[in-house]
Amino acid sequence: MYKTTFAMLLASTLGIGTAWAWGDRPAIDAGAAAAAVAAAGYTDIREVEFDDGTWEVRATGSDGRRTSVHVDPADGTILSPVPAGATHLDLPQVMQRLAQAGYADVREIERDDGFWQAEVRDTAGLRREVRVHPVSGAIVSDRIDF
Repeated sequence: MYKTTFAMLLASTLGIGTAWAWGDRPAIDAGAAAAAVAAAGYTDIREVEFDDGTWEVRATGSDGRRTSVHVDPADGTILSPVPAGATHLDLPQVMQRLAQAGYADVREIERDDGFWQAEVRDTAGLRREVRVHPVSGAIVSDRIDF
């Protein structure tokens, strides 16, 4: 929590914008996250936890297996597992979005809790850790990587 708060304070002091930051308060509550999961066809919802910037909901899928469903805290979109019919960005598309946003020197990129997460450098050469929405490609979090 200290790193996130300090990074946000430093970012605001330097005039660097942040979108969704880990540890920020989600726009939707646990009940809305659970309702989104139920509307997607999951049953037996037992746990709802806000963790690493997403709602993580433990539920049973249509195949009868328990799974973790990650829900976008801003709008209730199911991030993972990928819902049927949803088109998620692939790695080249995410790399293109990062370049368009002015990030370079991508050191590491992976899927994490439904989002794409990347370690990059900004135009000033500072190391950043960013999260990219898997469907829209929007940068939903940008923080200094200490």
